[in-house]
Amino acid sequence: MQSTEFSTLGFATDNPTKLLTAAVATGNVRGLQKVPGFDLVGAFTDPSGARLSLLRRKGHDVVALPALASSETHRAAVYRITGSLAHASMFLDNDETLDAIVSVDDPTQYPERSDDQPDTFAIIQALSLGAIGLRADFYTDEADFEANRPDEDRQWSSRALASPSVAVEGLIGKQDISPRAYASFVVEAAWKRTNELTGREFWYGIGLSRVRLAFALPADMELQPGNVVIGTFTMTASSGLWDRA
Repeated sequence: MQSTEFSTLGFATDNPTKLLTAAVATGNVRGLQKVPGFDLVGAFTDPSGARLSLLRRKGHDVVALPALASSETHRAAVYRITGSLAHASMFLDNDETLDAIVSVDDPTQYPERSDDQPDTFAIIQALSLGAIGLRADFYTDEADFEANRPDEDRQWSSRALASPSVAVEGLIGKQDISPRAYASFVVEAAWKRTNELTGREFWYGIGLSRVRLAFALPADMELQPGNVVIGTFTMTASSGLWDRA
């Protein structure tokens, strides 16, 4: 659990077992047992919005994955690639779609696509979207971004989202598909929150990219509304199963 995503969410620890035990002890874990493809699917949601997605396949230990609770939802066509990874096609207002590979915290809600069922998908009416920061820079506002962004960022606008694995899906092995994306967004709101399970702070906010999304960034940044953030993020999504449970 020393990956950047867990650190960003305030979950960094040198004792993963102790962290999971503490999460279960809060009573905030929701789960399903003996569902198709999994022995256990569940989630721990901290009051801060930081989330641990919990998966266990037959004969394996529980695996914890980073996730982010989000109120920003979009209608989408979604199918699962494998495990906790899914392809989401979000419907935009201009009748176009925005495609992204996302890490889902409720994989049983999406059919897994296979070679003999290539057109499989589910329509999710309110797919929540989150972005967990891996590496990011920020600018005071859009004028600062336009004037001072590095040359390598010139191709990016202040509201962009690109999921590289979308372009190579089907060309590389499923194990090489990633929910990482390049994103930029304008900060609409940001709050420095404390992960109650660990006592560590992080930024939780709402950003306007090609679509509106929730985001998490390290606490050592100084954010305020109007800032432009650009960087690499892990995209997470949920059908809202754990919020209804």
